[in-house]
Amino acid sequence: MSKQDEDNNLIFALRGLQVLIGAGVGLESTMTHIARGGYGKISNDFSKALKGVESGQRMADEMRRLIKDSKSEDYRRLLNSMLTNITSNTDLIASLEQQAIRVEEGRTDRLKRYIENLSGLPEKSLILGFMGPLILGLLGISPFLLGGLTGIPGVTIPPIETMMILFKGGMAATFALLIFILLGAAAKDPGV
Repeated sequence: MSKQDEDNNLIFALRGLQVLIGAGVGLESTMTHIARGGYGKISNDFSKALKGVESGQRMADEMRRLIKDSKSEDYRRLLNSMLTNITSNTDLIASLEQQAIRVEEGRTDRLKRYIENLSGLPEKSLILGFMGPLILGLLGISPFLLGGLTGIPGVTIPPIETMMILFKGGMAATFALLIFILLGAAAKDPGV
């Protein structure tokens, strides 16, 4: 699974852990809730860890395995806090609160950068999507518009077939550029 899958569900899992542990639910029961809760890779990881515990492994060893397999720094930090709580009985609630704030700030920063990267994109798309067909359409009908100038020396009007080829090719190029703009915007999506 990818780092983005871990990051996408992390804030929700953090808040779930924070609420349950704050209500006095034990860590293992909280992990069971998260494992059943639909938090993507985090639910899968917790489910595997709990199965390992049921088969006789120590919870600390299962947490170390999850830490080793995690790709996201924030997710690794959560798992380290949980491991520290298991081994040293630390204040997990305060740690979860700090981590949740940090993750939310990171998500907000990524979203702001994404919005800044897309600034001007709607205008570019609108100009290209409106002006391209308009100019190409005028070029396509130019033999009809300029047909009266055929007798003037030095003026050559291209044939209608040539202009229609230019029109169709230009429209295809405009359509392709709009698709590339859309794909570029989708590729920059932070997944927030």
